Amino acid sequence: MPKNKWLRYLSCLVALALIVILFPANTHAAAFPDYKIEVNKTTNKLYLYQNGKVIRSYPVATGRSKNLTPEGTFPIVVKIVNPGWKNIPGGRADNPLGVRWNGISVNGDRGRTYGIHGTNNPNSIGKHVSNGCIRMNNKDVIALYNTIYEGTPVWIHSGKSDNHWRGDSRVGLKPATGTATITGQNVNARTGPSTGSFVLTTLKKGTRLSLTGISGDWYQVKLPNGRTGFVYKPYVKISGVKTGPAPTPAPQFHSANGQIAITVNRANIRTSPSLNSAIFTQAGKGSKFTLTADSTEWYRIRLSSGKTAYVHHSVAKVVSTAKPPASKLTVTAYLANIRSAPSLSASVLQRVSKGTILTKTGSAGDFFQIRLKSGQTAYIHKSCVK
Repeated sequence: MPKNKWLRYLSCLVALALIVILFPANTHAAAFPDYKIEVNKTTNKLYLYQNGKVIRSYPVATGRSKNLTPEGTFPIVVKIVNPGWKNIPGGRADNPLGVRWNGISVNGDRGRTYGIHGTNNPNSIGKHVSNGCIRMNNKDVIALYNTIYEGTPVWIHSGKSDNHWRGDSRVGLKPATGTATITGQNVNARTGPSTGSFVLTTLKKGTRLSLTGISGDWYQVKLPNGRTGFVYKPYVKISGVKTGPAPTPAPQFHSANGQIAITVNRANIRTSPSLNSAIFTQAGKGSKFTLTADSTEWYRIRLSSGKTAYVHHSVAKVVSTAKPPASKLTVTAYLANIRSAPSLSASVLQRVSKGTILTKTGSAGDFFQIRLKSGQTAYIHKSCVK
């Protein structure tokens, strides 16, 4: 080969090497953006967070009545370009869903009931007019759609916004690395963490894939074609996990009395406080149950059969309360901590000496709930009192 051709050949090799170095094949795994969404129903504002900071805010429309748009933290599970609506095809100017659909999974559904979508009525933005979904201007929903990924957590509330995302941190896609081996026969890999997400491909038993994330009961993996997909945990065995989210803590319940009422047309009554637990039964709107305990997301109830069951906050509300009779506790430890929450890592409000008499108002796991002289609720470990 002539010398000048060798030089051109070597130059091409150097250029190719630089391209490989400068543009890694898996940019998603290399830079995993931490996106979160906040929707304030009172102000009709949507805030997009990246790595804990608000990077965008958008005006939205929410439910025409308070209970139509559910409150809580829910994951994005399916994204659709030009969604269809009833008999109106996607992409038409008269389609009320606009140009994009970001479906959220509420109470374990498939992401087709509630979503963040566009609109054919821009004058409705900023108002309380929807049947429960969150509407955005089409240009805004395109920008959001192009930024977020399936698994992004959406915190919906009607309180105050202060540029701090305070949703349930257990919801959402968390980065993880390791090896995922398919253990089921012909397992679907989907675009998002839900059976309502689209099927990307079917994986054979024994297929080994790189684990890239975890979202609830789903593993995110890198598929053979380089794309990422989600597979259901029961059909996967993982190994060599080096990073990932901390184990999901069990909900911390505190004693409560009164009744709850179902606020949706049909709600699942579950055997444990998890959206993936077995369903005892279903109850219609207005059904009432005896409340025995509460957590940040779940009500613990007593059924007419006497069995204990659980209802998610998003489908019920407290309609009556009854304060349990107060009783007295005596401090038995030389010096005991009174804490702000039922946890040994919670902040200490004050310390009390042996023999101090406290007013007990309830129980929360290994702690008694007490009422301080100021009227403030606090907690003390059961080992410190009798």
